[in-house]
Amino acid sequence: SSSSAASDVYKRQAIQSEDTSMPAKQSECVTIAEVKAISGDLVAMEFLARRFFDGRGVVQSFQKSYYWSTIALSNGVTYLTTLNQFASKKLTKEQRMGIEADLSLIK
Repeated sequence: SSSSAASDVYKRQAIQSEDTSMPAKQSECVTIAEVKAISGDLVAMEFLARRFFDGRGVVQSFQKSYYWSTIALSNGVTYLTTLNQFASKKLTKEQRMGIEADLSLIK
């Protein structure tokens, strides 16, 4: 199913982008939102895209913001277009291509 593929891709991306020099810092509501987003909840995807972009309750990650906002956009959440574009500009070409390759596996 696409949700289990999304889960696998997201877990792999989280491991690849893990920065071991920073302590784990994530609020419980973000952890719950990740579970919901992996199962396809668009509100949770929007929440995560915004939280990771701003670094509120999580370690700031433009990669994860781009990841979640891209999935939400592909499901019709068009008001995340600007956030998605800003997150994309913060990534290297290689980071963006890696995320887009991961996303192609769950379409």
